[in-house]
Amino acid sequence: MSLTRSPPIKTPESPLKHVVLEALASALVTYAAVYVPEAPTDYLKQYVGSICILAIVTALKDSHYFFPDATPMTTAVLWAATLYTDEGKQTADWAEIGRRVFGQLVGYGVAFAVAAANKDALQQADLLVYTASDGAHAFNEGLGTLIEGVAIAYATIPLLSPYTNEPGIQSKAEANPPTAGQLWPVAASLAVIHYALERVFQGTMNPLTTVLQYYLQGRLAVVYGPVIAQLAGLALACLYIQWCAPSSETLARLRKRGV
Repeated sequence: MSLTRSPPIKTPESPLKHVVLEALASALVTYAAVYVPEAPTDYLKQYVGSICILAIVTALKDSHYFFPDATPMTTAVLWAATLYTDEGKQTADWAEIGRRVFGQLVGYGVAFAVAAANKDALQQADLLVYTASDGAHAFNEGLGTLIEGVAIAYATIPLLSPYTNEPGIQSKAEANPPTAGQLWPVAASLAVIHYALERVFQGTMNPLTTVLQYYLQGRLAVVYGPVIAQLAGLALACLYIQWCAPSSETLARLRKRGV
């Protein structure tokens, strides 16, 4: 008598999973942008944003056991890197992308509402001080967003493997869950690049965060410049990521190496 193995039972995916986790991560990132030190001698205040990135990458997980995107910018560059496109598909998983972005906007909206309700108290918040002119700051935001977008994609891509018989790399849903040892270099590199860009360019590299900071500073009338530049930088980052997709020779070397 021959025995046949039943196909594995696929656990139904709850649409709320990604929404809830992305909302939590987005709220944390947004709160970090208006961090208020408890004491003037809080020497770690300049590292709060980077520490939050480190915590999100290493400590928060979605149902794929990957870290949440936390911002629409991250989701966009990972889409450009095909991390939401399954093998054999010509289009990305737009439902998952939509759930993630919706969760990010929910988390941002909650944090924004709390900040707006406490606007007077947050006048003393540790907001970025823009010493450059409005035009120079907008340019810096665009350049910083471009650099950070590329960094996010190429820090995350090594966590995935190339397909065996198809061109391209696996999506997050198809890849093996990353280990803690794999996540720490990613977390450290993204935290460091964010800190460097934040300090060098005096920017947030995040349109949502920029809108919140300009609102608290009473400067919404001039926020369009930095936001447009950030969106342009994001678009260029996506184009660069698609332009520099792994070649067939690179994928063959990765398969040979067993990545």
